[in-house]
Amino acid sequence: MSRRDERRSTRADRELRQRLDHLTAVSELAAAGPGRLPADLADDVAATVERAQTRLGRGADRTVVALAGATGSGKSSLFNALVGDDISPVGVRRPTTSTARAAVFDADGALGDGTADLLEWLQVPQRHVVPAERAPDLHGLVLLDLPDHDSVEADHRAEVDRLVEVVDAFVWVVDPQKYADAALHEQYLRRFAGHAAVTIVVLNQVDLVPEHGRQGIVDDLARLLEADGLHRVRVVATSTMTGEGVDALRRELAARTAERRALVARLDADVDWLADQLAGRVSDRAPEPVGRGTRRDLTRAFADASGADAVADAVGAAHRRRAAQAVGWPPTRWLGRLRPDPLRRLGLDRPPPEPGTTTVGRTSRAAPSTVADAALGRALRDFVDDTAAGLPPAWQERVGEVANARRGDVADALDRQIGSARLPTEPAGWWRAVSGLQWLLAGIMAVGLVWLVVIGVVAWFGLPDLPAPEIGEVPWPSAMAIGGALAGLLVSVLARAIAGIGARRRTAAARRMLTDAVSSTADDLVADPVDAELAALAELRSSVRELR
Repeated sequence: MSRRDERRSTRADRELRQRLDHLTAVSELAAAGPGRLPADLADDVAATVERAQTRLGRGADRTVVALAGATGSGKSSLFNALVGDDISPVGVRRPTTSTARAAVFDADGALGDGTADLLEWLQVPQRHVVPAERAPDLHGLVLLDLPDHDSVEADHRAEVDRLVEVVDAFVWVVDPQKYADAALHEQYLRRFAGHAAVTIVVLNQVDLVPEHGRQGIVDDLARLLEADGLHRVRVVATSTMTGEGVDALRRELAARTAERRALVARLDADVDWLADQLAGRVSDRAPEPVGRGTRRDLTRAFADASGADAVADAVGAAHRRRAAQAVGWPPTRWLGRLRPDPLRRLGLDRPPPEPGTTTVGRTSRAAPSTVADAALGRALRDFVDDTAAGLPPAWQERVGEVANARRGDVADALDRQIGSARLPTEPAGWWRAVSGLQWLLAGIMAVGLVWLVVIGVVAWFGLPDLPAPEIGEVPWPSAMAIGGALAGLLVSVLARAIAGIGARRRTAAARRMLTDAVSSTADDLVADPVDAELAALAELRSSVRELR
């Protein structure tokens, strides 16, 4: 091999390994997310990666070429002719090659550890070493004689199918009678149409055809190969009876062995085939992360499903009720206790958990109604439609599976978030001062009433009148009783108005807190997993594009 060819080979090997790295990434991403690729294609990718890495790990010093053909094509005779020894049995009417045989062209005349390891991996137990003096031009070649691909024995066909997946190059042997055989063209030649660079087709037994008709058969075979997709494939006409074309085939094999490019070309063709298959399975555009607006819409839907608005309204109602009990007119405060506390009814009247604790709150709210559950399902569908728009149907389905993977956890997670939320339920600071004022006014009213009662009792018994100072024309007892009552009621009205403002603020604050809590749940259960899936799909697409 010239230095120029060696540099070219090194560059091709480096590029192949880079492509295999991308194919490995595709395999790993497909394995991590069932549905990202069709199962059979994902299996093909994984098998190709493993096969390529294993073959490369055994070096490129040997070029493995398979002689494959139909029963009676003279494949084994051609194998013996190339080897220069009758090591493969020859039959005429029935297949005689039941397992693959290997001829190793080795300068030392013995199998090295690397070659033995390669043959072990190929599972070829029958081996023959060809010394250098017999075929020095074929040094480095491992020639396999495969069973007949059309054998009546299923095991023979399975052996062919196994080995054609792992060899470096193919020599398909046909004869003038069956060169157009449909089984060969449909099951093998068309299947490996992308492997033209590592394919040779041999028209054997040309001695059976008159010399003037041979070129016509060769041209017809070339036409069939073009129809199979094997463009510019080398076709060699041979005869083991006369020796015609055997040296030409030997020179072709020698050239390909000396180049040491068959292995890389074979694996490149495998990757090319997979790249074509994968290209139709990935998106034309890169998946984008979940948008801010889409997250906001999902949070709104989760908030509706959780009943966050009802809880926020309950916080406001509870504030008004508790304010009335704290700063209302003392003689009428007991009436407020007749109405149930809105937060207690929801199981949210306990003290909020301390920061840093792991306490998980639960509520006594009713489970989401059928209508709320249906609305949540609709919101999830809209979310998937927004995030997966423009992606292939299989990827849209995959995004939908991820989005709904934890659908059953939503109600419980939302209840825990609401139960653990630090709702604004603490007493307002001004309540104590106003409550003290109310009790003072109530006390003044009570003193005035007692004073009036005492005056009335004294008058009823005909005792001397008690002194009753006046304010203008209004006696002090009456002024205290009426003034205390009116002032207390006025303070109650003003306090209720102020409490109403506070209730609205707390309702808004509670709604924000609950929305944040619900947003966290929506992100954890849906948005973030979908975001991660979209990122994986984008990486998968990028890796596939790098294969081409």
